Amino acid sequence: MRPLTLLLLALSACAAPSTRPREASSRKTVLGRSVEGRPLELRTFGTGSDTVLLVATIHGNESAGTPLLERLAERLESDPELLRNRRVLLVTVANPDGLARRTRGNARGVDLNRNFPTTNRKDTRRFGTALSEPESSALHRLIGVCRPSRVVSLHEPRACVDYDGPAEALARAMSAACGLPVEKLGSRPGSLGSY
Repeated sequence: MRPLTLLLLALSACAAPSTRPREASSRKTVLGRSVEGRPLELRTFGTGSDTVLLVATIHGNESAGTPLLERLAERLESDPELLRNRRVLLVTVANPDGLARRTRGNARGVDLNRNFPTTNRKDTRRFGTALSEPESSALHRLIGVCRPSRVVSLHEPRACVDYDGPAEALARAMSAACGLPVEKLGSRPGSLGSY
C-alpha cells in the first residue's frame, strides 16, 4: 500500500460519521520559532470534532515524512470529503534548524523528541530539560490547546509501525494496510510518544 493511503487510514480510524459540511481550505499558522528563528508552521484543515495531529521531521535528519505530509495536504485540498467531522493538523517540519543542518537535534543539539515533560524523562545535554527548546514547547502548547484524539509522528529509517498509549488498534490497522510489522519499541525517555 502507498504511504499516503496509510496516512489516510490514520485519519479515518475512530472517526464518527457526520453530516457536517465539507471544508477543503487550509489555514497556515506559525506556532513559534526555532532556536535560529525559523518558523514552525501548522496547517489546519477542517473544523470537525475529531482532531488528528500528524508531525514530521522532529529529527532533522529524518525528513522523508515532510514530502509525505505535503502530499497529504494536497489530497485534503482536493478531496474535502476526507474532512467530514474532522480537523487535521499538519506540522510538516517540527525541527526546521535540524533539517537545515541535516542533524537529529535542533540548533543547540537537543533531541526534540526527548524534550517533553514525561515521568520517564532524563535531563541531559542531549535531551535538555523538559520543554527547554522552543520547538518542543510549541508542539506541547498545540497539543494542550487542540487535544488531538490521535497523533501520528513519522520517523525513519526503522521499517515498522510503533505505537504508544492506547493506539494498538490503529497501529495494527496501519500495519495491515502497509505490510510493515507492528513493533512495540517502548516509550523513550521524554519522547512525544511517552508524553
